[in-house]
Amino acid sequence: MKHPRLETKVKHSESKNAWNVIGDVCGGKYKIARVPYNQLESKDSEIYNTREKAEALEHAMFISFCFNNPDKVHCQ
Repeated sequence: MKHPRLETKVKHSESKNAWNVIGDVCGGKYKIARVPYNQLESKDSEIYNTREKAEALEHAMFISFCFNNPDKVHCQ
């Protein structure tokens, strides 16, 4: 598999419940991936909301890691 030569970082979306994996190089592709998460409006849903947001962040960080460290990712 060919390395796309992208440096990425994770940033929270300004308008959606999502983490964005974005390009960190000026002039390159900006948004690589969006990892959305659900948020419930109930007052008893704080644990659920925290878990959903944390899990989405973990997935976004993994995607970013794969782009930033292609030599450490092995395809089988």
